Parts: sequence; C-alpha cells; structure tokens
Amino acid sequence: MGNQTDINKTGHEDPSAVREENLLDDPLQAVNDGADTGDEAHERRIAWWREARLGLFIHWGPYALPAGEWNGEEVQASYSEHIMLRARIPVRAYEEMAEQFNPTAFDAGRWVRTAKQAGLKYIIFTAKHHDGFAMYDSKISDYSIVRHTPFGRDPLGELAEACREEGLVLGIYYSHAMDWHDPDSQGNTWDYPGNIGAYDEVESWIHDEDKRSRFDQYLHRKSLPQVRELLTEYGKVGLMWFDCGGKLTREQGELFLTTVHALQQDCLVNSRVWKSPLGDYANTSDNQLETRTIRRDWENIITLNDSWGYKKSDSNWKRPDVIIRQIVDVVSKNGNLVINVGPTATGEWDPVSESILLEVGQWLRVNGDGIYGAGASPTAKPSWGRCTLKGQTLYLHIYDWPADGQLVVPGLLSQVERIYPLAGGADLAFRRQGAQDIVVFLDDKPQIADGKPTVLAALCAEEVQGNPIRLLADGAGAPRLYELGVFESEISGAKLRYDTGKKNRDNLLDWSDPADFAFWSIRTSGPCAFTASLVYGCGGDGGGSFRLEVSPSGQTLRQEVRPTGDPYDFREYEVGTLHFPEAGEYRIGLHAERIEGAYLMQPRQLKLTPAAKSLI
Repeated sequence: MGNQTDINKTGHEDPSAVREENLLDDPLQAVNDGADTGDEAHERRIAWWREARLGLFIHWGPYALPAGEWNGEEVQASYSEHIMLRARIPVRAYEEMAEQFNPTAFDAGRWVRTAKQAGLKYIIFTAKHHDGFAMYDSKISDYSIVRHTPFGRDPLGELAEACREEGLVLGIYYSHAMDWHDPDSQGNTWDYPGNIGAYDEVESWIHDEDKRSRFDQYLHRKSLPQVRELLTEYGKVGLMWFDCGGKLTREQGELFLTTVHALQQDCLVNSRVWKSPLGDYANTSDNQLETRTIRRDWENIITLNDSWGYKKSDSNWKRPDVIIRQIVDVVSKNGNLVINVGPTATGEWDPVSESILLEVGQWLRVNGDGIYGAGASPTAKPSWGRCTLKGQTLYLHIYDWPADGQLVVPGLLSQVERIYPLAGGADLAFRRQGAQDIVVFLDDKPQIADGKPTVLAALCAEEVQGNPIRLLADGAGAPRLYELGVFESEISGAKLRYDTGKKNRDNLLDWSDPADFAFWSIRTSGPCAFTASLVYGCGGDGGGSFRLEVSPSGQTLRQEVRPTGDPYDFREYEVGTLHFPEAGEYRIGLHAERIEGAYLMQPRQLKLTPAAKSLI
C-alpha cells in the first residue's frame, strides 16, 4: 500500500511526501484506456467477484509488534506496515524483532466467521508484504512465520481451510515488486546502497545493467517461485492481489499474470500486477474515498482507520454509516469494495474494528439485495443518495430524507410496478412526473437511522431504461442545495486532472493550460435559477480568473480567483445566478479566463442553491 502523507509544522502536507506517496500509488500511473477483454475465460473468472461485491483485506505481519513505534518513539505519518522503510530499520534489527512474533491468540475460524457475519464474501490475506516476511510456510525462504518465529504455524493454511468451511473465497496479497529484506530487490538502500530505491521510477534503473540484472534475479529467485508456491500449496485461490506493479516493466508484469493463469486459470489478478489495462480488474488508489468508474470491473480499497497494519496510536475510526455509504457509492458505479482490518501482534482484531464490521453486517442482512450482485443504474445520480440495479429492480438508497416526503427518482424511463422498503412494510404510492421522472410518496417520519441509508426497491415491468443526466429542480421534492463535485465532472485538456480522491484530495489538479476546462451535464424539468458558488483552494503560486458558462443558452459568469493561503485550504465563494429558461439538457462549463502563476486554482465543488422565482 502507498505511504501516508507527512504533515509539516504549518499543518499542511509536505509536498515531497505527497510525491513519494504518489510514486508508490500505482493508479496514478495507470493507463486506463484498455477495456476488459470480455473473453470467455475472463467472464468465467470474474463472475463470482461481480456477485460478491464486498471483501475483507487483512494486513498482518511482524510489523504488528512495534505497531507504529520504534526505539520508543512513534514513526510519524507512516502506515505501520511501512515502518521498516520509514524508520530505515536495518535488516538484522528487523529480523530480531520478527523473531519475537508469537500470535498465540490467532484463530482463523473466528476471523472468517466474523467476516461472514459482517457480510463480506472474500478475504485477501497478506502472504508477503514489502518487508519480505512470509506469513505462510514458504520453502523458498526461511524468513517466515513458520521457520523464523516461535509460533511455528501456517496462518494462511489455516485461513484457507476456514474459508472452505464457511464458503468464503480466499484471495492472497503478495508484494511481488518490493522486498526490503532481499539484497537484489527494491526499496532497501540503507542496507544495500546499490539497490533500486523505494521511490525510483522504472526509467531511472531500466538501463542500469547492475540494478536491472540483480532485480531480475530477485524476481526469478524468490518472487515468482513464491507465487508458484501460493498457487500450488493452498488449494483453489480466488484472486492474487499484487502491489506496486508500476515499479516493474510491462513485460515483467505480464510474466506474473501468465504465471498465475498457467497454474490456476480461474484465479483473478488485479491491475497492480503492473498497471491497467493488465489484470482482470482495476484498483483505485489506497484509501480513495471519492471515486470514478475507471474500468468495467474495478475495486476500491479502504481501511477502517488510517493505517493498514495495526498501529496502536491510530484511533481515527470511520463510523459504520460512513463505511455503508462507501459500499453503496462504489456498487452504484459498478465496483467492489474491500475493507481492511489490521490484527494485533497477538493475532486478535481490535474490538473497535470488529464492532464496526458487525454493525455494517447488520445493515447488509436487511439491505443486501441492493448490494450483492447489483451494479450501476442507467438512471441519474439523485440528490438524496444513490441507486443500484439488479435485474429489473432499481434500489433507492436514501441518505437524505426529503423535507416534503416526496422522493424524486430522476431519469427512470421504465414502467414501475411497485415500490417497497427492504426493511419491510407496505408498498409506497408513486406517480410519474413528466416523461423521465418518478415521485415516491414517503412516510412523514424520516426513516434514516444513525446515518445509515434506508433502501427502497422499485420493481420495473421491463429492463430498466434511464437517462443518466443529473436533474436540477426547484419544485416538489427538490433539495435546498445541489452539490456537484468535480469528480462528477468531465475534464478536457492536456494537463488538467483529477487528484487522488483521498481525504481532502477530491479536487482538480494542475490547471496550468488556459485551454483546459471541466463541465457538468445537467437537466431541468422547467425554467429555474440557482445561486452558484464555487469551492476551491489557491496558494500563493496560483491565481487568475475563471468563468462559468451555460450552454446552449450562452450565459456567462466571471470572477477573479481569490487566494485561500494554500491549494488545499478549500473555501466557498459565490459567483452569481445561473438561469435555465426552459426544460431541457444543459452543460455548465468551468473555464479559465486567464492564469497567473503556476496554476489557476484547485476546484473541488460547484454548489447550486435554488434562487427566488422572481429571478427566473
């Protein structure tokens, strides 16, 4: 997993640390222009995964012993599993620490049963992370939990057996590109100064004969042989989850891909075997909370707190309702979500982790029909939540209960037979509003409990047809505010791009070309007007002016960019009133008028508040 970001003394993130994080975060380097092959073998492999939708990541290794601390001090801004790199711990010292690893409380059956209760359908276990330590009985290297510790047991083998008993799919994480214990691999330059550095790009070493040849030796001496072990010694494996594949050449990535499919042709491989379009499905960045559909089949990976491995000081837990909304959001875009837990050095889960997952499982037992086997809807994203689709049923996941009890389902063109709550209760009344929308009449009392979505099922008489253009309305059922995030926009140009989508990174980046622009496609059901405000950040090296432009009406609003002190210090500024003279489809464009300095600004969100009728 990629490094967490350092914070400097001013409270802002250190740009050099951000760069290091990005170099390890493969999706930022990904080539996402390749579609999934759709061949018979791929379709056979991926079928169970599309049905499952939810998985559990388990990051566990000897790094759970120091749990983020070394020599009595916390290693700042580090995922605990990266402590060897961040603290530059010598191989011998790390080996001595790992010798003390004795997780006698480990119970594979309990882990798997808890995952099952949480509604998770597959497990991905870290067989070897970047520290090079095998969490299984490897015959290739004695540096393993079986041969190097007093524990002497094979947790992967026990997990494989527990998964078979409970009906969960076993997946295996293996760090194929990085191994800080090996003198010929990448990352460890404090013990092995001639090695490829942890943040070195492929272009920096591919023409260096010594580095290239030694790294190739590592791949064939340890990495590939261990992958073969994992795929021959543990029965059927549902997927191999590789990491940091962007540090390989494409040819090296393809070698791992073909090795997996030669041994188990039905085993899935993620895109980090190299980078997309390789692999059966694509991955987002680590802990990316704001997402876009990056391929037909894709996977979002998040932790319950901040670190992946157990870190004793990390108590920044995500609430169960936040996890549930992430599940719904990802599935609504046709993706899978994998949720991580980092067990302690004793082999137990933190009680908070377990309680969060079990609470998520309670919601899924009632509402799982709208998640398992479901995917993206052809209808528009609603202002009140998300929609998922399975067969002829559209699932309405309500985050925000409309004040007037009238829920507008935008862009639903198909005939609806009935609408009912998954939690039980009578069918709800509904009517068609124009040719493209449905209005559902809800109970007066809001049904949102502790922020968890209420789910309605809308059974259609035919295959569901929809209009995906977002609806803006100011009548019955309309919200007080529409929030159009930039990750919902489309961008055009050579340099403008989406940021990582991680916490406080849901903005656009590198707006240095005046020809670049972003736009939102919207639809109105009648004449209306909205007060527009733009949320953005701008440091001292940015600035200029921008315009909001509505087409085809041609209305334009202009404004100077105001400095916010830091590009990630986001502030909201009112721009003016946008008018939509009649029902129809429009495009709201965000354009640069002029750019002063290194960039224009970093926009995050366009907010639209219904204006008074007299303004229309």
